[in-house]
Parts: sequence; structure tokens; C-alpha cells
Amino acid sequence: MSQTSFEFQWTAVTLIVSITAIAAVAGLAAMAWVRSRYRPAVLGLESIRVALVLLAVLLLNQPETIQQFRPEERPQVVILADATRSMDTQDVVAAPEAADGQSLLTRRQAIAPLLDPQRWSGLADDYEVVVSRFGIEEGAETDLHSALETVRQAHANLRAVVLLSDGDWNAGLPPVEAASRLRMHRVPVFAVPVGSQTRLPDLALISFDVPAFGIVHKSVRLPFTIESSLPRDHAAVVRLMATDGTQMEHPVQIAAMGRTSDAIVWHPESVGNFTLTLEVAPHPDERITDNNRRDAPIAIREEQLKVLVVESLPRWEYRYLRNALSRDPGVEVRCLLFHPGLSKVGGGNRDYLPAFPERLEELSEYDVVFLGDVGIEEGELTWDQCELLRGLVEQQASGLVFMPGPQGKMLSLIDSPLDALLPVTLD
Repeated sequence: MSQTSFEFQWTAVTLIVSITAIAAVAGLAAMAWVRSRYRPAVLGLESIRVALVLLAVLLLNQPETIQQFRPEERPQVVILADATRSMDTQDVVAAPEAADGQSLLTRRQAIAPLLDPQRWSGLADDYEVVVSRFGIEEGAETDLHSALETVRQAHANLRAVVLLSDGDWNAGLPPVEAASRLRMHRVPVFAVPVGSQTRLPDLALISFDVPAFGIVHKSVRLPFTIESSLPRDHAAVVRLMATDGTQMEHPVQIAAMGRTSDAIVWHPESVGNFTLTLEVAPHPDERITDNNRRDAPIAIREEQLKVLVVESLPRWEYRYLRNALSRDPGVEVRCLLFHPGLSKVGGGNRDYLPAFPERLEELSEYDVVFLGDVGIEEGELTWDQCELLRGLVEQQASGLVFMPGPQGKMLSLIDSPLDALLPVTLD
């Protein structure tokens, strides 16, 4: 939509000069025509003179043709907010009075007030304010260049971009390239940084690995990892608490500016479902304390761990493993020896099986299966039995341990149902 008008850019001085010049030239022209006794030739000559003066006066007052273009869409200002995982970092002091670190916000929380359209109501009369986010997808990386390019291409009447981000880009081209391209289109980018420039002093319990179940009166090893951003090594105390009231402490030396892995041993005394809580004592200089604690469930059972050992020949490794498991009161072991070349499988003790379990219900009784120097061949494993072993791992999360032997029969498991479970590449 456009509108055209014609105007003079005159001033008081040019107007006075114009009127005076026109009056003077007109008077002189009239006098000259009268003195010539009204001759037509003189009248024509004086008319040309007056016309030239009028043209000069017209140009002196700067005549202009003004054409106004009114766009059908309002100019737009885009508020571009970073929504990637780095914005969950908690390192923004909520208020000056909370400078002791007891009240911190995440970067996402810090920019939340700026995403309210009412915050930009002062621009509403002249601009259309558009709030946009990038990096919302699960696991999305921080690609500031693509985000700015997307905004430029999506808004034809763009006038400015307000970028709310921590600036921690880890994917795509450098953001300055997209910002320069916007600047060439006369679209400025106003960056609003959020977050601390340096990492705050912190001890974070980043992992606490608790098994799904344990055996009563059997020690359970609980690995954990602590990440430190403190400038010096720190001797801390880790406290383990269980829902049955059990508490224990474990000293740990935490390395500066790095990760420290250790483990604490818990000895359950009763059967049931428990919640274990691991807590790291806060450091005096620590700014964030809500990441010093982790909870994890565990079920304590009374039954023994059932183990199946499958082997071809009673080699030394097999005998050592069988004897070690048989001595453990928390393990119930069953063995299957195929004895190639003999007509009968098994052994003379009661813990030997006469045949491999043929149904998944029978095989599901075992928590761990040790697979020795056996393969898919006549008198040993079949294709269907390998399918059962794979189902035991996939559906029940039972353990499957491979023990290759000198006969190399495990090579026959390549391209079998157990191929994907092999821990190494066989060639």
C-alpha cells in the first residue's frame, strides 16, 4: 500500500525572498511594457523574464514528491530464547541479597520473565513481538547459527532479534556469521547473556549405581562418582542412609577440578524393598548444595543366586569356577557338560543337568549363565537354545558370561541369535 503527495520544503527566509523577487520582477516588467507603449514584443520578452524568476523561486523552495509505502504486515521483533540442555545449569544468583549462593536459579529460569509478551508491551504500538525458542527437541545441541538463520528466513519484515542464551554453542557454524548476515540486512542482534562466566564452586554427586536387587547378609558394593569444580583437593565424608534406619559413613578424597570414583559397601540385614540415599557433605565454599544427594531403590531377597555353567570339557577354568561357586552359600550352581565323543552328558554330582533346558520357563530360573567353549553343533547347542539364551538376556536381564576355550567353538556363534551379545568381534 502506497500514498503519493507533493510538498514544498520552504522556510521563512526563502518565502520572503521569493515574494520580494516575484514582486520586484513583476513591477519592473510592467514598467518596461508601459515605457514601450505596450508593444507585444516587449510583453512577450518580459513574460519570459517573469517565468524564469518564477521557476527560480519554485526551485528555491525545494519542491518534492513524497511517496509513502505502508507495509501490509507490521515490522517484527523476534525474542529468540535458547531452550537447550545447557540452560538447565544452575549458576545465576537470584538477587543481590542472595549472593551467599543459597538462592540460585537455572539459566532457563533466569530468562523466563523475558519470554512474557507483556514485558515487551512498550513495542506493541510499532512492532509485532514474536517469542521463539530453539533447541526444544530431546538431546538437541546448541546451534546458534541455524537458529539465527531460521529466524531470518521465517520473518520477511524482521527489524531486530533479541537473543537470550548462554552463548555455549557446540554445533553448527560460528554464530557471528549469521549475525553478520542479519546486520547486512539492517537487522541488529541484541544478545542478552545469561549464566556465570566461570563455573561456580560445587561438589556434585553425578552417579550412584545401585543394583536392582541384592541378597540378604551379602555385602552390596555401591559405586558412585563425584564431580568437583573446587580449585583444591578436598577430603569429604560420604553418608549412606537406608529406609530401615541404617547409616554409615565413608571418607573420600575428592580431586580438584575433576571426577572422583569410589564405592561404599552396604551389608543388608533384612529382606524387603529399600531406598538408599547417598549424601556428600557440602564444602564451605560450595554454591550449589541440592546436587549433593541421590536416591535409588533396591530389593533385598532371601533366595540364592542361581547360576548355570555350560561347558564342553572339564578344563581347568571350568573346575575352578564350579568349585568357587559351589563354596558360596549365596549361590546355587547347576552345571552342564556335553562331553563330546561320549554318549552321556553331565557328571556324577547332583548339581549336574542331564540336558539343556528346552523351555524359556525352565531357563528363566537362572540369574547368570556361563557359556564355555561350546558352539552350535551336533551334541551341543542348537539354534533354538541360542534363541532361548538371547530371550533370557533381553526379557529378564539375566547375565550371560562367555568363556572362550582352546577349541574355538565360539566362532560358530557368529551370525547366530547370540551374535549381538558377543562382547568382542571374532575373526
